[in-house]
Order: sequence, then C-alpha cells, then structure tokens
Amino acid sequence: MTTVKMLITGDVGSGKTEFIRTISEIDPVSTEAKVTDDLADLKLETTVAMDFGRITVDDDLVLHLYGTPGQIRFDFMWEILSTGILGYIVMVDSTRPQTCPATRRVIDFFEVISDVPYIVVANKQDVDNAFSADDVRHILSLDEGVPVLPCSALDKEDVKEVLLTLFERILAGVG
Repeated sequence: MTTVKMLITGDVGSGKTEFIRTISEIDPVSTEAKVTDDLADLKLETTVAMDFGRITVDDDLVLHLYGTPGQIRFDFMWEILSTGILGYIVMVDSTRPQTCPATRRVIDFFEVISDVPYIVVANKQDVDNAFSADDVRHILSLDEGVPVLPCSALDKEDVKEVLLTLFERILAGVG
C-alpha cells in the first residue's frame, strides 16, 4: 500500500482544520488550544502544532493530510510537517482579503523549501461577501500556472475536487 503525504497550510482562520475534518475518514488528530490573544474575535480555538486526517482512496492508496498552524509564532512546525510531502494546498479566507499578505508569506516560505506541486484554495465561497478565486489570484499576485480553486471547506464535494486537482498535478509532475 502506498501512503501519500499532503500538507494543508495557510494563514490563521483560513479553514485548514475544517478542510481536514470535512474529508477525513477517521476522527482527525487535532492540537487545538483556546485562543488567548487578539484572535479571540475571529475564533475560540486555534491549531498550535498540527491537524491530521486520513483518506483511503483504494486498496493501494492512502492519503495522509497534515494541517499546519497558521499563526506565525508556530511557523517552526511548517518545515517539520512539510518533510516528505508530495504536494500542498494553501488555504485563503476569501472573506478576509486583509489576510492575503500573511498568506503570501506562507506561499513564499513553501516555494523556497519545497519544489512539489501546490494549489491555492479561495475558501469560504459559501459566504456572500467572498472574493472570487480570480480576485484571490490577483491579490496574491499568483502566476497563471498556479490553480486557484473556489471552495467551501464545509462541503465534502468541494474538498474532494481540491484534493483531486492537487493529486492530478502531482501525477503530472507539475511543480
């Protein structure tokens, strides 16, 4: 059996934990802690080390999904969690464009340490004021070769589509 490791990363509150919860066939391993700083207006808990979920694709293939913490003070986990990945997903809260500079820093970090394929996800597309995937591409100054997909991390079909797109890029060897 082949196990494939994929990383889910992005700024705090972008939907990484929910993405993994939505698709994992097991109860995800999560390291959520109560928010004790200025994030309390955004959410009650935040990931402090990682999230982990698993998907069995078939008898020969299992996907392991690792979610990074979004807060910069936990960025030491990014490199640790990225070891051995075949691809990664960068989540963006498309209702909060002010988070795009932090998201750009995440993208820049991973582009330096890894040459594996990645995609960007414009999350929270189920919210009325969400910026479109094209808007997110523009705000993040992304090359046309980087897929930017609309998604709601709460929608299992959207999450499947995102994972399939990344898996297709991995199989095609597109970096």
